[in-house]
Amino acid sequence: MLLGAVAFASCNKFDLNDPDMAKQVQEAQEIKTNAEKIFGTIDQNQDWNSIISGKVSVTADANLEDIVKVQILTESPILNDDAKVLAESTAKNGQTVTLNYDAPNIYKKLVAACVDSKGVYYIQVFNVGQANVSFAQAEKSNSPRRAQASEAPDFTSIKLKAPQKSVNTRRTESSDAKFSMWKDSKWNDNMWVIADGQTFSNGWKMDSPKGSEKADAAKDRGVIYRDIEDFSSNELANVQMIMNSLFVKYAGADKNKKKNNVESVRNSAYYASNNHNYFETDGVNPVTLIPIQAFTDDFKQNHLFYYYYKPEEIPAGMDEVEYIKQLPKYMAIQVERIQTTNEKNAGAFYHRQEFLLPFYKNDPVEGDNEASAIFPKGYKVGFLNLKTVNVGTYDITNKIYGCTYGDGRLNYEINHYGDFLSAMDTSLGGKFEGGMTWTDPRIAIFTANGKTYMCFEEGSDCNFSDMVIEIGGGLNIIDETPEPEAEIYTMCFEDRPATADYDLNDVVLRCTRVDNTTLQLTLAATGANDNVVIHGASGWAYNDKEVHEVFGYTETSGNRFINTEKGGNTMDVVSANVTVSKDISIPDFLEKIFIENKTTGKMVKMAQAGEPPFAIIVPGDFDYPQEKVSITNAYGNFAGWAQNMTTNKDWYIYPEEGKVYPSLFK
Repeated sequence: MLLGAVAFASCNKFDLNDPDMAKQVQEAQEIKTNAEKIFGTIDQNQDWNSIISGKVSVTADANLEDIVKVQILTESPILNDDAKVLAESTAKNGQTVTLNYDAPNIYKKLVAACVDSKGVYYIQVFNVGQANVSFAQAEKSNSPRRAQASEAPDFTSIKLKAPQKSVNTRRTESSDAKFSMWKDSKWNDNMWVIADGQTFSNGWKMDSPKGSEKADAAKDRGVIYRDIEDFSSNELANVQMIMNSLFVKYAGADKNKKKNNVESVRNSAYYASNNHNYFETDGVNPVTLIPIQAFTDDFKQNHLFYYYYKPEEIPAGMDEVEYIKQLPKYMAIQVERIQTTNEKNAGAFYHRQEFLLPFYKNDPVEGDNEASAIFPKGYKVGFLNLKTVNVGTYDITNKIYGCTYGDGRLNYEINHYGDFLSAMDTSLGGKFEGGMTWTDPRIAIFTANGKTYMCFEEGSDCNFSDMVIEIGGGLNIIDETPEPEAEIYTMCFEDRPATADYDLNDVVLRCTRVDNTTLQLTLAATGANDNVVIHGASGWAYNDKEVHEVFGYTETSGNRFINTEKGGNTMDVVSANVTVSKDISIPDFLEKIFIENKTTGKMVKMAQAGEPPFAIIVPGDFDYPQEKVSITNAYGNFAGWAQNMTTNKDWYIYPEEGKVYPSLFK
């Protein structure tokens, strides 16, 4: 609200014969006329609030041994740097704490998290406005999972079909110039499939041909599986949150805007542990896989295989990669069996079948093979996706077919070929800035809520959302230990409301929480030539100071803009901590801040409902408009939100390229 003209204009009684009153009324009309040129007719209820506030009691009863704190988060933090902490409290196992939070208004659901002393997270989704969250109660409804040793089938041998040479081997053997990357690559492996007609105990069975046996015999994929219960509603909500936070740019906005996840994959605990994305068998339970999503048009072409070895078995003098290139690969899942077109289009998650991976005790042969349902301890297990129409009739010339591995070293050849090349970094001829290198993994592996997932990148983008497979058991897990940062809020001012260009960058403040009673307030930019003083930031070292002086900028005339023009004046931001009551939220603190324009003699603060936005508070590290670019041009949905506060609430996450000043903090 502008103190003076606008406040006066809202009164019912005034005397137009009074020159001062008449001047203020005229100024108020000028402000209104100017604002309507930019925004149209402002919703009379528009309070320019992009934040939702709430309170929730969280019981720290998650399945963790030594809980040390609970948090409220915007999203799942697993491999997701966009997740922000909205509130936090120390807590011990079984303790209930009540947390106040302020969240960006794009979120209808938030995440409660328990965190143990090692930094491992266990999350639980809850609705904004929900009063209580309990992890243990939610876990009671989770469907059974993870085959135990007592549930394994009791076979001692398995029949295998005659093997087929892999796509890599066939391309290595080809003289076609288009496969030059495979020359001297030393690929020499076979793909093995279980023969039909075998029976298994404990509810495990063979996958049967899809459709009529005669018409579909060529597509028969021999694998061992059992039917299992689908997700409970609570577990489904958690899985959706975990995956959408990873795959979608803004999970809370409910937009299908995909991320480039290459860097997240590289930062995963599995990749960091050995750089090659391998599991290790526990020697106790059967190794099983549970498909939960295949969000790809090409799911009918995807066939998952596995292989295994012990490093000490590699012959002396042989390179590990060369050794792996010669290992037999065994069918694990034909994705078409558990996926339908409708579900792909809806991005559905499901939980229907658990697939068993047998351990073959010797080199495989066509016919009977000595085998076990449980791996010995200490084997490294790797996975790949064979993309082809069906096993045994490969078209090696098709540019979308090939084998893609979790071990990135085995992707070197395929990453140079066909559609797979598109996922590479632009410096390597791909289409992604920050895309893959020649030896990046094509499978992301991570653990969340005590369950481990593989997420596949089958082709030409870097999202890793094409298929999601849960590890059902038998493999040791490595926990992720994310470190989400506190949510940030940006406050932007317009210093001359009567003639405002509404670039809303005349004073830009950034605020984040350090702890329950400490905020960090930062002066990030000023697009003001006037002398402008910050007031109302009680306890801040730079309260009641002129903004240019805070920056240490001594010029008194000319272009005095700082950090608002590309190629213009740039200076380091200025920060200082503020001590506040633990009950004070960041929006509460910021709403008390206002500015005084010493040049015009006017003071400007947050607008009241229906008034033009002389100041706004935006969640996140906001990319404010560049100098002289109105916020309606920098953010195409802002005017719609101004005119109707119930629509376009997520306007601030869709900037117009080239019209905003990139955040100095991203």
